[in-house]
Amino acid sequence: RGVVVAACICDPTFTFSLRKQPETMKFGQFLEESMRPDWIANYFNYKRGKEYASNRIDTVSLKEFITSECSKVERFYRLKFEEVKVESEALSKVMDTKGGSVAGMVKSSWKHTEDLRGLYDFCKINSEGVRKALKKYDKAFKATGSNLQMSYLPQIKGEYSFFQYKDALKDLLQECASFWNQDAATKQKTDADLVSALPTSFPLARQIEDQKKVSADKGEDTEGDESEDEKKEKEPEPAADLGTEEESDVKFERQYAKQRDSKPEWKKLLADYQNLNSLLKKLAAVSGRNMAFSAVTSLSMSEHPDAAYGASPEITVDGKSFKEVDWFKLVDKEIDIVSRVTNEEIRRVRNGLAQLRTKSEQWHDEMQDKSVEQSGNRAKALLARMGQLEADAKQLGNDFLALEKFVNLNYQAFEKLLKTHDRLMPATPCHQFYMAKLRNQEWIRSDFSDIFVSLSDVHSLLRQDDSGVKNEDAKQDFVRNTKKYWVPVECVSSVKHLILQHLPVFRMWQGAGDSQLINSVYFDNRQMQLYHGRMDKTPGAIALRLRWYGTDLKTIFVERKTHLDSWTGNVSVKERFALDENLVVPFLNGSYTVAEYADDMRRRGKRDADIEAACKLFTQVARIIESKQLGPTVRTQYMRTAFQIPFDPTVRISLDTNLAMIREDCCGYAGGITSRWRRDELEPIAASEHTHFPHAIMEIKLQGDVENPPYWLKTLLESGMCTEVYKFSKFIHGSAVLLTELVAAAPYWIDDISIRDSVNASAPTPANMAKLEVIGEGVKRSKHPAPGSDDVNLMGSSAAGGDEGAEHPLLGKMRPQRGAVNGKEQTDFLGIGGAKKSKTPPQNDCCGLFPVQVGTMPRKVPVRVEPKTFFANERTFLAWLHMSVTLGSISSALSVFAEGNSGHGAAVQIMSLLMTLVAALFVSYSMTTFYTRRLAIRRREDAGLEGATMPLLLGGTLVLALLGVLITNVISTGDTPVPPPAPAPH
Repeated sequence: RGVVVAACICDPTFTFSLRKQPETMKFGQFLEESMRPDWIANYFNYKRGKEYASNRIDTVSLKEFITSECSKVERFYRLKFEEVKVESEALSKVMDTKGGSVAGMVKSSWKHTEDLRGLYDFCKINSEGVRKALKKYDKAFKATGSNLQMSYLPQIKGEYSFFQYKDALKDLLQECASFWNQDAATKQKTDADLVSALPTSFPLARQIEDQKKVSADKGEDTEGDESEDEKKEKEPEPAADLGTEEESDVKFERQYAKQRDSKPEWKKLLADYQNLNSLLKKLAAVSGRNMAFSAVTSLSMSEHPDAAYGASPEITVDGKSFKEVDWFKLVDKEIDIVSRVTNEEIRRVRNGLAQLRTKSEQWHDEMQDKSVEQSGNRAKALLARMGQLEADAKQLGNDFLALEKFVNLNYQAFEKLLKTHDRLMPATPCHQFYMAKLRNQEWIRSDFSDIFVSLSDVHSLLRQDDSGVKNEDAKQDFVRNTKKYWVPVECVSSVKHLILQHLPVFRMWQGAGDSQLINSVYFDNRQMQLYHGRMDKTPGAIALRLRWYGTDLKTIFVERKTHLDSWTGNVSVKERFALDENLVVPFLNGSYTVAEYADDMRRRGKRDADIEAACKLFTQVARIIESKQLGPTVRTQYMRTAFQIPFDPTVRISLDTNLAMIREDCCGYAGGITSRWRRDELEPIAASEHTHFPHAIMEIKLQGDVENPPYWLKTLLESGMCTEVYKFSKFIHGSAVLLTELVAAAPYWIDDISIRDSVNASAPTPANMAKLEVIGEGVKRSKHPAPGSDDVNLMGSSAAGGDEGAEHPLLGKMRPQRGAVNGKEQTDFLGIGGAKKSKTPPQNDCCGLFPVQVGTMPRKVPVRVEPKTFFANERTFLAWLHMSVTLGSISSALSVFAEGNSGHGAAVQIMSLLMTLVAALFVSYSMTTFYTRRLAIRRREDAGLEGATMPLLLGGTLVLALLGVLITNVISTGDTPVPPPAPAPH
């Protein structure tokens, strides 16, 4: 918790405006990451420009492409320039008048600054893209003497004004600077004086400073322009003849040194990995693989006082004896240094945030004070202070993210060293002991999320967030557009930092942290009807759960989620009502009636309308539990951080971390629930009865104009730190992993390589594996395959005596495909395992993204079925019939015009038969396909409905038939006798 300790190194640097291109980043990647999502269609197509060079396309075509792209950029630039200019003029007039709203002036100034900054960066990156595209073309045609940078670039610069953006936007930049500084003489200063006069917090300081830089049009910069061959030459050669572990050590040491050198202030603070690793290898070289230890000891025998491990290996370092125990002392020393540095930095950040919050509250109070003068000068002064406070808040947030990266680097180094020690010196293993000690350090186990709460409060004060109206009803309907994303653990803090700059942390509890514990117990029966209904997205499918917040079980919320197809005009809805914890068991077994519930609500002073609605839902849920014989099935438990302007559901983001699912089918069903409705937390849980999900789950809920979310939200989703997983469900995932013997299908994301270890860790025990022969009641599954058969061994490799861990029955053998690794092809949504990313769920095997499992249960992809889907199937069927009728008509016409028993007539008959055969094949295929697709659509199956094979075969058959017609015509023409010439007239 708090500081995330992850296996991957994250880059906390992220900004919503154009930043300096890193030296190791190609310009094309830099361009893609710097694009504003709402302007993306108006950028120069740099990727296609590079293709003109790599494909060696002629100069005329290149110039036509450049002209077309520059015209597109120019049109957008002129449009936005006029908008920004009008904003500047209107803001200047407001600032020069008195009596306006200071708060309104500040918000308008901030919006104008963001628009101006975006336009400046837009022009800069597009002009640089054009220059680099021409440079690549000149490099590709260097042998022919091409030099378009010198001849053609000046020409287009004269034609398109966006290349002169520095001069065009100079006055607007100076005017905007006057909004942020109380000194009205800013306009009369020179460019150099203007830059020095601006505070570092001014959002346009970098753009104004860029005005003084000389353009690099004629420079020899090669940033991001090296060819692939040149880059390969610069890359260090991999270590030769090394084993897998040794090669991994060399690679990590190189990466660690690179990260250390990139941060000079870290050099003396990071763990000295290189020295510790070198000493360890020297000790291992003299120790041997196996050291003999006596099974007993004698109190009268003297041992070396420093030899903690008895026969400890010994080397000489700096003229002194160095043993294994000394190596452990060095490790302890490095851990203490990292701990001290981390704790000091945490204290500094917390103290800085406390002071910043005090200043922000003072600023906010002055903004809301209507008793003082409401003038432009006062707005300028407050705006300048706001910019400084905003910059200080972002800096403290970035300092915390940098500290997290520092912790991750050290954690990786220690773990790598300890693993290497156990590999090289197996007689004295220490990895587990030291990792337990490391995880118990205060800088790892402590909760530092209060820093994000403080940051959120500061940003909320500076944004002047307006709270909505709280809904006090026990029954609340939630109608939203919802999408879910996986967030790698190493990106959680960065995502939080980005969101809280635009939405505050929504806290409804007392405490210092930014997250709240949430438990949900989901209900289902032995046939898993609710699971399969939610999996298939059947209209009217429900999910039923009991939810409570924190560790207080006083109030339990009974929630029902109902899925409805949007094409019907309805939307999915979540409804809930509250129960006291002691009334949950009586409610489930039916002894607590709706009349008693209504009386309880009246005693609490609830309104009649609320009582009526809650009682209606109470009755419906009780009837469902009784009729379907539902009972507790799976529990989900996680820490939720919610981001939302209080009681304003327009944009709501939740981030669930430390997600765990627990099996709960031990309390009975419906009337059989007599004592408990959830598992006893004091009882131990077997490994096969719980699973931990390795990623955080981000859920974005929008109301209103869901097609046009805020710009900052689009930027977050394009940042690469989150990946959408369509219709992900905690209930479905937990049920599939923990109740495998009851489910008949698994969700599509279960095969993703990044969660494979998590799923395998919850592999069922041999006793539960026997239940896999029967699913539910009467639904049979094939028995376990014999060892050595082609089917998957559901017992996993451990059952066969292998040295690998047990494999979960959901994850069977993969069908080897092209591009597979070790015969296995898997999806990797997050790119963690090195496989190709997939932002959308793979649909079927033919796409090459999702392998068909051999010997495992089928996968389900949520399929949206609307009436137009059936109509499309019918239109396709009629189109095939139309072609069949056309071919049949041609065949009939040929048979009619056949000439008796002549050779030509026989040829025509053959042609007619061939066309008739093809027409019959078309009819047969269309009828079969129509019926198959209709069944698949009704069952909402992802069955690969594109049918690419048969159309090719039928098309080939038609080609062969036409060739036969052609050959027959040629032969019959050659056999026809030439008529005698007509007699000459007399």
